[in-house]
Amino acid sequence: MPTSPPDPAVDPPGDTEVVVLDADDHLREVLSLLDDAERAAGLPLVDESERERLDVLASGGTRPTNWRSALLCRGTEAVAYTAVTASSEAGRGGGDVAVRRPIRDAERVTARALTTARNLAAGLDVPHVQVWMRAVGPAEHDAAAAAGFRVERRLYVLSRALPTDDSVGAVALERLAAAGTIVRAYVPDHDDAEVVAVLAAAYDGTDDGGWDLARFRERRSWSWFRPEDLLVAADPDGTIAGLHWLKRRGAGSGEVYNLAVHPRAQGRGVGPALLHAGVCHLADIGCDEVVLWVDAANERAVRLYQRHGFTTRWEDIAVGSDTGTTAH
Repeated sequence: MPTSPPDPAVDPPGDTEVVVLDADDHLREVLSLLDDAERAAGLPLVDESERERLDVLASGGTRPTNWRSALLCRGTEAVAYTAVTASSEAGRGGGDVAVRRPIRDAERVTARALTTARNLAAGLDVPHVQVWMRAVGPAEHDAAAAAGFRVERRLYVLSRALPTDDSVGAVALERLAAAGTIVRAYVPDHDDAEVVAVLAAAYDGTDDGGWDLARFRERRSWSWFRPEDLLVAADPDGTIAGLHWLKRRGAGSGEVYNLAVHPRAQGRGVGPALLHAGVCHLADIGCDEVVLWVDAANERAVRLYQRHGFTTRWEDIAVGSDTGTTAH
């Protein structure tokens, strides 16, 4: 099994071995590490698309050709996992680093994992890689600096208890209905083009842009998706003004997966109405908590959630680094 050489700046010789996963024989160790780390942290430590790839491999699926992963071990113990995917956008790759929690020398292990992620990206001929780390603290920030990465994005993770007594949201929903706009469940295929139009327009020019029909239908195919958990605000002419895409996380927890309003519908109270309808839906199906991720730079969205009772629980960061390669 190939290994990556130590970087003396962040990893003394003989301490941590990096095993590049060219086959699936270490898949059980990877899944066990992620399960243990996520139970300890109380949150997912890799992106859902990465978890989906691992689940597909575990069920005998095909390895993506644009994906590389590695396991970091101390002796027989797996201490960190990292994976990188070359995106369709020329010159960029994205990935995750997940470190066992708790662990001694978290800064050094994390820095080693980030260095490994950069090496994996270089192997994919990706000139720049962006890596996500979740529920970060000083150790992760220091590790990024030590490994030559810089912070490129920050996400606040907010939550609130359910059920909600949000009178502001309830009034917004009543006003929207009085104006003829109905919040209802998404209808598969029938609503696809309108849903994509909302997502494409709402995220145009942002890091979350690039929505098209293929991307939406890929997400719709994921195992957790339920049509009744995607709420849309339908105007009288049949167009969709906004959407609230929800996710059941298990153990009584739900998620605001995506709340988006078409720019043409801004200023009508569509966002507050959809937010209220969505969290009430989660409460109705038995959730006692709702959590969401929001870009720290999106001050308007942060204020919206705070006005409706959400408070910050932790912060995720994306750190980036050039890899020293050129795109082919």
